[in-house]
Amino acid sequence: MGLSRSRWRLSGVVNVVDEDSDLAQHLSVEELERARRDALARLVVMETGEGFPPEQTPVETGALGLLVLEGVVVRSVSVGGRQGLELFGAGDLVRPFEAAEDLQVMVPAEARWWALTPTRLAVLDARFTRRMCGYPEVIDQLSGRLERRSSAHALRLTIVQQPRLSTRVHLLLWHLADRFGRVHSEGVVLPLPLSHELLAQLVGAQRPSISRALKELEKAHVVARRPDGSWWLGAEPPVGVRR
Repeated sequence: MGLSRSRWRLSGVVNVVDEDSDLAQHLSVEELERARRDALARLVVMETGEGFPPEQTPVETGALGLLVLEGVVVRSVSVGGRQGLELFGAGDLVRPFEAAEDLQVMVPAEARWWALTPTRLAVLDARFTRRMCGYPEVIDQLSGRLERRSSAHALRLTIVQQPRLSTRVHLLLWHLADRFGRVHSEGVVLPLPLSHELLAQLVGAQRPSISRALKELEKAHVVARRPDGSWWLGAEPPVGVRR
């Protein structure tokens, strides 16, 4: 995948099916034992704020991408001075080295990636793909991750259409909590360091408007910022949102 050692911290090798057991959920006991010998991948570690190498890094034919094992990665896309964000967490397959020329012919855009939290990723390069071709169940699981991301993105686009900004923010936080949240006796904790600026970019608003919307939600006792930068959400999600 053309990884640049000057921009990456290669940190040994991981067993992908041990790190992400859902990938092997449809393998028999014998197949899983064999897969453990084949599902080895290089490990990349990123600290908060670190980015991927430049987009012109060559893409290796046959590589599946980078599998997020732990942490949160952000993709920022800028058009005309405005930014939109997307968050990727454990289990997501990302391909930050895809050539963007075909996607940006008519609407030039600039994409940037960075780690929102300390992150570990497995490099699913062409050698990994060749070894895992004998386990179609694993490849199927990885392909399904891409569809899951597409569905989540479509849902977020729908949330952004909500006319009331406080509703938009509330729904977005619960949408993220569905993926990253931790259930407690008095509500759900969303352990993501989302600043007002990041929330504004996620819901398509201005930062001052986000501050006002959050004050409205805090006054209603349904959202609160915790001292460690995470978010607390009330025990009940907004009307129309499933637990």
